[in-house]
Amino acid sequence: MTAYAPAPTDSSAHPLGWFAGLNGLRAIAAFLIVFHHAGFSSGLTFRSDLGGLLLTRMDIGVSIFFVLSGFLLYRPFVTAQFEGRPAPATGPFWIRRLVRIYPGYWVALVIQLALGVVTVLGFVGFLASFGLVHVYHPSRAISGLTQSWSLATELGFYLLLPWVAAAARRFSEGRSINRQAQRLLGVCVALALGSVVFRLLAAEVSPYPNNWWGNASRLWVTSYFDVFAAGMALAIVSAWADHRRLVRDYMANIARRVWLWYAGAVVLFWFVSTQLRLERGLFLASPRLELVRQTIYLLVGVALVLPIVFGPHDRSLILKTLSTRVLSYLGLVSYGIYLWHQAFLTWTHDLFGWGD
Repeated sequence: MTAYAPAPTDSSAHPLGWFAGLNGLRAIAAFLIVFHHAGFSSGLTFRSDLGGLLLTRMDIGVSIFFVLSGFLLYRPFVTAQFEGRPAPATGPFWIRRLVRIYPGYWVALVIQLALGVVTVLGFVGFLASFGLVHVYHPSRAISGLTQSWSLATELGFYLLLPWVAAAARRFSEGRSINRQAQRLLGVCVALALGSVVFRLLAAEVSPYPNNWWGNASRLWVTSYFDVFAAGMALAIVSAWADHRRLVRDYMANIARRVWLWYAGAVVLFWFVSTQLRLERGLFLASPRLELVRQTIYLLVGVALVLPIVFGPHDRSLILKTLSTRVLSYLGLVSYGIYLWHQAFLTWTHDLFGWGD
């Protein structure tokens, strides 16, 4: 089962303030994950042909959130670089992230353990889940709040981002903004390729599902850095556009047909759901096919975020809808939905006997 921790994220100062519509997209991604788990709990994932295929692939919400995190969290670093300011301080950055994640997570974990909704494997398992490091233990990667594997993956990104941003800045600064942006985009490509190589090597050295290392490592941040890097690339182009009108006009031009980007995302989702013959539920396809799946998920995330960042909010019905109060509010509370939806589904499962 998959889920993601849509914890609130910081955004950099932007000429138009907060990117309107991102919270709406956050809400949609959260409910994709809820539907994914509902299909698993109810058994519809395995009983219905087309419906099951679509429900299984609604874990795409995880990748949408990872693209959002890469964009929102890296943008302050790249904006500071282009403006010649110091990068956000590492210590306060980490403290803000940990304070936003851990307290609510700890409350949800302890209460659900007390109610018997979730379980952990012994005291060591509790400590691993409590610290959000359980994905690095072979037998405890999916335990406690089972969806919290993706929160642990996200936490790894938080810890690495300041160092990655510092290294990328040293590699690129001292040049024109155009050259800096190009070099930073090259870093994102290198991060994505490194993630791909890591996954292929892990599967080769430790084939899953029969070997714990290869099976567990697919949940680590190193296995998802290509998705985070896609969001980081959008952050680079967005900050670049703030300083270069040519870039801003170009991105506005390619983003002006918002419906085309979202239609493309739907087509890609249909393709990955129905044409690749991927496994349902917890089962995995071949490492290379899983690589194709994640790449398509990444592209869908980019196709959904890019128009929000660069598109015409005053003329697009899609962007106006994403900015409505209802979707914006649901996006704001999506972390709570993430923490508690699996417990609600478990109670519903017991009440209605789903999946029996």
